[in-house]
Amino acid sequence: MDERGRDKIVEYLDRRHRERQTNAATLQEKKNQETSEYEGVEYFDQVFGTKSREIQKNLNNLQEGDRTQLTVTFNKILGSIQELQKYLTTSTIFLTEHKIKTCQAVINDLLVQVEEKKTKMIPKKKFGFKSYTKPDVDPGMKDDNGEKKAEEEPDGVKKRKEFEWTIAGRRNQEIVLDRLAVNGQDLTLNDLENCLVRIIGHPGSIQLSKMKNCVLITGPVSRSIFADDCSNCKFLFACQQMRLHTSHNCDIYLHVTCRAIIEDCTGIRTAVYNFTYPDISADFRDAGLDVDRNNWQDVADFNWLSPDRPSPNWRKMDGHGLIEQWDVFLEQYRLENSIHSHT
Repeated sequence: MDERGRDKIVEYLDRRHRERQTNAATLQEKKNQETSEYEGVEYFDQVFGTKSREIQKNLNNLQEGDRTQLTVTFNKILGSIQELQKYLTTSTIFLTEHKIKTCQAVINDLLVQVEEKKTKMIPKKKFGFKSYTKPDVDPGMKDDNGEKKAEEEPDGVKKRKEFEWTIAGRRNQEIVLDRLAVNGQDLTLNDLENCLVRIIGHPGSIQLSKMKNCVLITGPVSRSIFADDCSNCKFLFACQQMRLHTSHNCDIYLHVTCRAIIEDCTGIRTAVYNFTYPDISADFRDAGLDVDRNNWQDVADFNWLSPDRPSPNWRKMDGHGLIEQWDVFLEQYRLENSIHSHT
């Protein structure tokens, strides 16, 4: 064998060795990632379980006593539940949809227990005058047994039996949340249709649910954005982590420092985050986001396991349909959906 032949064999062996090293490193990285996610869920279960059991124990140990002291105790318990809600919200990026709903149900149940116990142990004070004569009840206000019907509680006085969303149940509105309301806060939006939402500042996290034909523009988010059950929406997201569940036909203009995740989604398109406003650089800095690190093109589809073919459930946005002049688009969106302002 001549020298040229030996060089080719050596070159081939070196190339194969490098390929094996690369494949081994890729497999190890994937294994480490899977292990990290499992350990993250396991740690979440421990912390969430410990905190929720502690709150339940405090509720069970409540006893009749001084009204002022009971009020302080109830406020402490509510504060603990709010902290638990915040912990769940910031952990949604790596939790399954079933896990999120299960934990939210636990929090909702704790809130209901607080309201029920508070109503029983700290009843509202009743006022009356000795000279006051109770008028006869109008016949229309009596039930079949001649007793007075229970009065319906006015809005705002009903028991809080569900998680309280930051914004919920809006139609055809433009909603603006300013810095005082959002900086460092965890925001939750639910059941919006034909709405334009502008979030000015740097929130801590954002959780979205049941968004239909909406446009949401947000400044840099310090931690995660979790969205579920969204359709025909346009999102401008800048965050550390983004996870999208059970959503369809949504365009996401994205700046994300970690790998974005979709699950049970179709028709998702991504493009680079291209919105700007005064002081956006300061918001990126205050949110702790790296302006130069953006993985908008790297999306993990948990429903697509083939490593050789790209997921059909998402794609990068090309020139067709890409919005560059947002002022023009938003004005047209307002007109098409008869948007009226609501701050």
